[in-house]
Amino acid sequence: RDPSVMPTNTDRPQPAPGDGDTPLNIALMVTSGNDGGEPEASDVVKLMLMHVTGDRETAYLVSMPADYWVDVPGHGPSKIVEAYAKGGPALTVQTVEQLVNVPVDHTAIVQLEGMINVIDTIGGVTVTNKHASESNGFSYPEGEVTLSGDSALNFVQGGEQLPNGDAVKAERQQDVLNAIAGKLISRGVLANPTMFGDAVTILGPNLTVDTKLDNDTIVSLGTSMRISGGDDVKAVMAPSLPADASKTEEPARTEVNDAKLAELQKALSTDSMDEYFTANN
Repeated sequence: RDPSVMPTNTDRPQPAPGDGDTPLNIALMVTSGNDGGEPEASDVVKLMLMHVTGDRETAYLVSMPADYWVDVPGHGPSKIVEAYAKGGPALTVQTVEQLVNVPVDHTAIVQLEGMINVIDTIGGVTVTNKHASESNGFSYPEGEVTLSGDSALNFVQGGEQLPNGDAVKAERQQDVLNAIAGKLISRGVLANPTMFGDAVTILGPNLTVDTKLDNDTIVSLGTSMRISGGDDVKAVMAPSLPADASKTEEPARTEVNDAKLAELQKALSTDSMDEYFTANN
């Protein structure tokens, strides 16, 4: 647990008053696990905001493109992952809060290999593979593929032999990480003390969280979750303009769709992500 992973600025968004239980927003950062030296933007493999609904029946994983062109507080327009290089996890959280205009309640940072190592413990994960491939003795046909830990690590690292390998690699990383996150907070894992305990044991050395995410809070959240399966964990991308509508000058970047962002902000603040998801998927 590290107090420095949360921002200390006093102008952070405040939760909107509501009649029911308060939703929960958790910033999830998956890093390459590079040690030593100053933080670099390339250390961030994946940046997501997990929105858990007030009734605890659904979780939405909002993925941020690495080259999402946003305002980094105190530094001006930049790719969203540059916030990590400029100010570490705290500035990254502050940037996400400013972007979506809702408070982030907790932060969790996990190393990529540590995240993948938990796959065998939770019984594997299933992803939809868009590009058939073979590498290092593993075969990945097009369509649904069930991955173990070893095959998953090879799957996310083996995009180079495919057309547009870097893009495929990033896509595969996103799909696997979404699948792991969904499985970890599913009822099948949370309701199984042995499986959940083993998963936490494996993740522990690779996981950094804010100081408020203590054991009691984790247990309370786990027991309050009413997610029954993968269908209750929904993945969405932060809204962006089509590639041909984005600016073409250097640096290459993904432009925010401001109109759709306003809809996302409203959905997060009013706990109505079900409507947003239906309208945009």
